[in-house]
Amino acid sequence: MSHESTITSLYSVEGLTPHQYDDLDTHGFTIIHDVIDPEWLQELRAKFDYLVEKEGDNLAIEHHQEETVTRIANLINKGTVWEKIWCHPLVLDACEHIFNGEFKLSSLNGREAHPGGGLQPLHGDWKKPRPDFPKVHLVNSIWALDDLCRDNGAPRIIPGTHLRPELPEDVLEDTEATHPDEVYLECPAGSIMIFNAHTWHGGTVNTLGMRRRVLHGLYVAKDGVQQQDQRKWLTAETSMRLNQSQRRLLDV
Repeated sequence: MSHESTITSLYSVEGLTPHQYDDLDTHGFTIIHDVIDPEWLQELRAKFDYLVEKEGDNLAIEHHQEETVTRIANLINKGTVWEKIWCHPLVLDACEHIFNGEFKLSSLNGREAHPGGGLQPLHGDWKKPRPDFPKVHLVNSIWALDDLCRDNGAPRIIPGTHLRPELPEDVLEDTEATHPDEVYLECPAGSIMIFNAHTWHGGTVNTLGMRRRVLHGLYVAKDGVQQQDQRKWLTAETSMRLNQSQRRLLDV
């Protein structure tokens, strides 16, 4: 079963537009507004905050924690509200286009930069050299649960760097410095950015101190290693409700 079948079996939603495909090819990313409706957005925000309170010191044990940031991880197994995120047809359509081959979900995590925190160096999500360039190993999506602006730590991205085989740390003197080509993901809550995860990007400082909750839905080529191995983490409760297409996407 193809991932096109996954899309059509879960939702009746059209795919990306020709302009959005061109953005992915040329710039390495595209931004789509109004993907999350207000009711669903409130559910996602409430569940995000509930998990932060519930998990306490065990937050993100399936992944890693980060100074000046709250992270939650392995959301596939933490409620049905997340299913429309990791199975969303727009993201799967973008993955089909970028990978041009089979893929699977790598992880679904949450991240919130604290006031004065959140800075990341410019990076690609694929940390290894690319002797197989231009093969795409990872596609990422950032879902805005709060309004994102430059002053509350909206991520920055360097358009076109997915077309370069180098890692930013190999060619930049300072990966935390301002880059002349950087673009900020400034968008209202309910928007998503989908990007070729080899594109250089990074979180910025939340100088305003307002809330900045996002979700990261990461996908990996079929022959790659998942960030969160669902054969290890999948709960019986989650497993019972999955259909065949979802199982294939989780590689379980």
